[in-house]
Amino acid sequence: MLTKEELQNIIDQFDEEKLKKLGIFGISQYGGGSDESFLRANKEGLELFAIQLLKSARDTEDILSDKEKNIIPLDYNEDWIDENSDTFIQYIEPITDKQKLKDKNDYKTTFADKLIPYGCGLILIILAIATIVGLVTICNWIF
Repeated sequence: MLTKEELQNIIDQFDEEKLKKLGIFGISQYGGGSDESFLRANKEGLELFAIQLLKSARDTEDILSDKEKNIIPLDYNEDWIDENSDTFIQYIEPITDKQKLKDKNDYKTTFADKLIPYGCGLILIILAIATIVGLVTICNWIF
């Protein structure tokens, strides 16, 4: 994890004003739902969005310690934000929760699972026998 100073050093490496003149960034959808979203951005736009996220990461501890201020506003109304975007991220709400991983349930093979290959093989054998009997019957009928 980076300290505030390390994050600020990374942020200071970017010329934000120059990037704002060249950058384009937007979030769009190609379908009906949010699961069909994509970013449309040039390099400068991605760098500007990364700067916004780095600033948010830098300020998260201060926001969490302040009881009145619980969000980090983002500059979504800037010229570098694509006006044709479908989604505009207006703020970040920091949380203290950690990701809880679900326990993996080891799958145990059941008796029915073991029978499936044998059942499929039996069906194929029956189909093969029925096909042979049918062909022999047709040949006897014709000849």
